Parts: sequence; C-alpha cells; structure tokens
Amino acid sequence: MVFYDTWPKIDPKILLWLLLAILVVDHIWEMILAKRQQLVCLGANTVPEELRAVIPPEVYHRARVYELHKMELFMWKHGIDLVISLAEVFFGFYPFVWGLACSTLGSATKEELWISLIFVLYLTIYITLRCLPVLLYDKCILELRYGTQTRLPCYMYLCMGIISIVLAQIILAPLTLGIVFIVQTLGYFFFLYFWLIWAGFTLLMVFLLPYICAPCIGRQVPLPDGPLYQDVKRVCDITNFPMRRVFIIRTKSTQYSNAYFYGSCCLKRIVIFDTLLYNKGLPPHELQPHEIGRGLYNVQVAAVVAHELGHWKNGHFYKATLIMKVHFLLTMILFGLLFHCPQLYEAVGFEAGVCPIIVGFIIVLRFALTPYLTLANFVMLWNLRRFEYAADRYAHFLGYSMPLRSALVKIYADHMSFPVYDSCYARWHHTHPTILQRLAYQQRLDIEAVYN
Repeated sequence: MVFYDTWPKIDPKILLWLLLAILVVDHIWEMILAKRQQLVCLGANTVPEELRAVIPPEVYHRARVYELHKMELFMWKHGIDLVISLAEVFFGFYPFVWGLACSTLGSATKEELWISLIFVLYLTIYITLRCLPVLLYDKCILELRYGTQTRLPCYMYLCMGIISIVLAQIILAPLTLGIVFIVQTLGYFFFLYFWLIWAGFTLLMVFLLPYICAPCIGRQVPLPDGPLYQDVKRVCDITNFPMRRVFIIRTKSTQYSNAYFYGSCCLKRIVIFDTLLYNKGLPPHELQPHEIGRGLYNVQVAAVVAHELGHWKNGHFYKATLIMKVHFLLTMILFGLLFHCPQLYEAVGFEAGVCPIIVGFIIVLRFALTPYLTLANFVMLWNLRRFEYAADRYAHFLGYSMPLRSALVKIYADHMSFPVYDSCYARWHHTHPTILQRLAYQQRLDIEAVYN
C-alpha cells in the first residue's frame, strides 16, 4: 500500500492505548446498559396493568426470568469479549495471523491479494471457535430452559459452526478479493467510490426489492377484494393513497406479524404480511394448531395501515434514505482518514511500512471508528423511534387510536416477549418504542385531543 505520508507523526503507543481505551469504554457501557435492564426486570414482578388481559402471570414470569438470564449472558459475553479483544490488540494478534497466512503460502506467492484470502480463512475459523461456547450455552441451555427454542442436539451446533465456516468463505473470499483489488486499483480516494457504489446500489434496491428480496419471504399480490379490502380502502381514501399500491404477502414460514411502507412516487407500496391477518385470512382447517387465533381483525389491520400511511405522509422514506446516505458518507470519510494512518497499523503490532488492506478494514471498522459508529447508531435509533411516534400520531389523527392500541396489544400477545425495558437501554438498542411506551403515547394523545 502507498499514500501513507499525509498523516502527522504520532507515537504508535499513544494510538495503542487509545484503541484499548475505546474497547474498554464501549464494552463497559454495554455492560452498564445490560445491568440497568436486569435491575428493571428484577423490579418488574407483576404483569403491567395494560397487558393483564392478554398475558397470563406464569407466561410473564417465564419471559421475565428468561430476560434476566439473557442480560446475565449478555454481560458475561461482553466481559469475556473485552478481555479477549484487549489481548488481541495488545499482544499483536492480527500481525500473528497475517504472518501465519504468509507462512502458509511460503514461496508460492507474496501477492497481498492471495495472502488476504488465507488470512480471512484463519480469522473466520478463530471467530467461530471463539463464539461457539456462548452460542452453545444460549441455544442448548438458556433458550431450551425457557421454551423459546425447539430442541436440537448440541452436536448440531458444532456441525453448524463448520458449515458456517465453509459458507462464510463462499461469501468472504470474493468479497476479500474485491476489496483488496479495488483499493489497489482506485488508490487514495477508494472510500468515496465505495460510497458512490453503495448509494447507487441502495437506489437500485428500491426498484428491485419487490422482485428479488420480497419473493424470499413469500408471494406478494394485490390486496384482494373483500371486507378487509373495504376497511383498508376507507383509510386509504382519506389520505388519497392508491389501493393498487397495497399488497399482501403470503409468507412461506415466518410467524412474524408485520406491515411496512417503502418507496416513492409510482414505486411506493404498503405491504401487509398475511401473518398480520386473523388466522392468516384462511379457514381454520388450513392452519397449523399454533396459528389459530393469531393475527388482527380487519379494523385493527386498517389501524396498522393508518400507521404506515403516517410514514408516507411524513416523508419518512425520503428522510431515512437521506440520513443513511449522509451517515455512510461521513463513515467513509472518517474511514478513509484512519485507514491511511500508518501508525494505526504499528499500534496493533505490524512493522513500519506493513499495512495490509484487509487488516486495515478490520482495525478501523472494529476499533478506531467505534466512537463515531456508536454515537451515530444512537442518533439514528432515536430518529427511527421519532418516526414511529409521528406515524402513531397520524393514525390517531385519522381516528384509529383505539383500534391501533388493541392491535399493538394483540401483536404483543401473539409473540409474547418481555414488555418492560429500562429507558436508557431502550434508547441505545431499540428501533421502535416499547409496547408500553406506544400505549402511553396514544393515551396522551387522547388526553390532548380532549383538552384541545
């Protein structure tokens, strides 16, 4: 690699201690958030009043204990990961693996392109072995104990680990070759080309999503005529949203109840999962026993559509697209600046002048960019929750407050996750307000409507 002469001279030891400090602060903060959530779970002994009609105490208790153990596992996982990551950076793990990859190829080739392939293979094996103990505990003990997972023999997860290594190489090998080749070819400002490629790809996906991604979930068809069509048409007519852009997707295997809006102009559409409909919109004899009684009534589905229309009316698709592109541009600019810092490579143990491209990607994205990515993620999560509240407000404006509330409760009852969250933990981890926050927000809107 070249183009490393623009950075001022910085002592690599200072950068090493900065990287270690970033690791410590990031992991300790995550552990503090998990502990806060655990303490909230400990204090939430009874079912919240808003959900007592739909969640039995024994189910709530099981979900609560599972959440407590999940947070305990989360803290242990971050604590262990902190110790291992500190050791990796301090003792020169990445130069060791790079040297091992060079030794493997020996005199066959000194090309960085092929050494990077062997490096990624060794790193994938190491990461799989590193994550396997926590995965086995989570899947074989924790989730089985609380009935959140079907039973699989533990050796199956070992087999899955081996398969994941093989599949990872199928994906990572061409990706690694592409990254190294592009950086070598485009030179210093390669990161701006990455941004342009990503921006073009995301715009292209707006066109291709219904034809490439959606079929992986199920078959997407226009909402058929019937009682549901009439209820949805009623709310769409109020907002002048064309009914021909409302679709239902016949899912293949997912049990997740959802509806979403995306696109713009002639490409805009609202998509309703059939799992959101009561009994999937099918006669009971065509369903599995666990599917009977799940889903929403027509007026509740219309309320969910009103919420999605709120995203459309408020221009959330455009705003989210712009925010993501600006965020990725800033990420790429910062990435480019840090990637071209030779002392950063020396800080993790490489000799002066040795700056492998693929290692640079890992060091910058995993360590150096953590402060920015963490804060940017917090701001974007806050903005996504703000969008959800705005869409809820629009549904309330259309007169769907009570149906939306009952729909939220029914969706929760169908999936039965733990409903109580620490406010700080939720701000750092949730894309949506919690069920209790959304119900409280609708109640507040009702009160505001009375007094205004």
